[in-house]
Amino acid sequence: MGMNTIKITIGYTEDLTINNEYTTKGPVEITWFPDNDLIIETKYEKITVNTDKDEVVIPKVAGKDLEIINADLKLAKNNVARYVIIDDKYAYRLPVSDT
Repeated sequence: MGMNTIKITIGYTEDLTINNEYTTKGPVEITWFPDNDLIIETKYEKITVNTDKDEVVIPKVAGKDLEIINADLKLAKNNVARYVIIDDKYAYRLPVSDT
């Protein structure tokens, strides 16, 4: 009696991590077990696949076009870093610069 497996194809051409332990560059084809979680993590998202059929997974990639959004932005600094503050809710530390 053989074990049932399925084929998961990941159509992604950048670095990805599979099940939080194996990092590779796509695209990848995996023989997997039906109804078991397969976690695919990319730079932009984390996808959990749990199926009993062959599956093709296409993670998101960053688009080249940027859309202008309305947000209240503020720049702030202290003695060690600079920050951008968005809508008075979120503060993100900016990379260190020499200028």
